[in-house]
Amino acid sequence: MSAGASSFEEVLEKDGRLVYTTRGFSMRPMLRQNRDIVVIEPAKERLKKYDVALYRRNGKYVLHRIIKVNESDYTARGDNNCFKECGIRDADVLGVLTEFVRDGKKHSVSEPGYRLYARLRNASYPLRWLRFHTKKLIKRVLARFGIRVGHGQDAK
Repeated sequence: MSAGASSFEEVLEKDGRLVYTTRGFSMRPMLRQNRDIVVIEPAKERLKKYDVALYRRNGKYVLHRIIKVNESDYTARGDNNCFKECGIRDADVLGVLTEFVRDGKKHSVSEPGYRLYARLRNASYPLRWLRFHTKKLIKRVLARFGIRVGHGQDAK
């Protein structure tokens, strides 16, 4: 947000919804940075598993999927992340994703295709975790032999 702009909390309070272009890579492949638009509305009830919550963590706004609902808090993870965030309280949650616009087409979180995506993305986490840690191990082994591998660069 630019200086002088309203906070997300203020926009939600004033307008009852927040519409903005996403930043970051944690919700890929569903949401692409600086391309896709999300609509966030205040949560009308306690969040459920697979909801995408906008919450504040350490002074920053975070948009991640709820992967576990506990008695007093939530556990969340970005669709593109291999780590989870625990201890998200209802007081931390600003709102919940209700729809998004991708390539000019509006999608509701109540669409069957979206609901299937959310479940499959969560279920595929063990494979993403294995891929992430295998790549990390390979890089570490190669580094022992003086071979550096970077993103989008040729090995040196």
